[in-house]
Amino acid sequence: MFCPQCGMQVGDHYRFCSKCGVDLGPAPSRQKEARTPGTRRDMSMHVNILGWLFIGSAILTGILGMIVIFAGQFIRYLPIAWPADVPFNVARLATSLTVMIGLSIIVAAAGIAAAGVGLLQYRSWGRTVALVVSALFLFKFPVGTAIGIYALWVLLSQDGWEFYKTKSTVSEVHA
Repeated sequence: MFCPQCGMQVGDHYRFCSKCGVDLGPAPSRQKEARTPGTRRDMSMHVNILGWLFIGSAILTGILGMIVIFAGQFIRYLPIAWPADVPFNVARLATSLTVMIGLSIIVAAAGIAAAGVGLLQYRSWGRTVALVVSALFLFKFPVGTAIGIYALWVLLSQDGWEFYKTKSTVSEVHA
């Protein structure tokens, strides 16, 4: 850091210039200001990475949902002797359940994709949806847990919160 009055190099922790005595202001605020440009660039990168991680997870989750639906269609064609004393068609029930489970997985994938797109476009709702998705990801061990922890760190850290708030405000104004 350099003195704004005389140009002498001074340490970051100095409050006054040792050559001319000018007040340099409180040291902690100077350190935060010196850190802000790098932090903002880094937080932008982290939010973009997180958005694409969510979109990639949504694609994989959607593929899983489709696999569940199609696999459930094959249940009725399996050469299994279903009990005759059951008053309903077990194969049809199993097929219906797998379709409902598969559709539920696809709906979850749509929510994950919405969180990713909301983050990439810096929408104010995107952070909220991403926090909910991140909390749910914590239960998808091990990869989902890692993404959830990373997302919570990016979105709940002081720098991340301030950065996203600033960018979402600017994004909402230009929209």
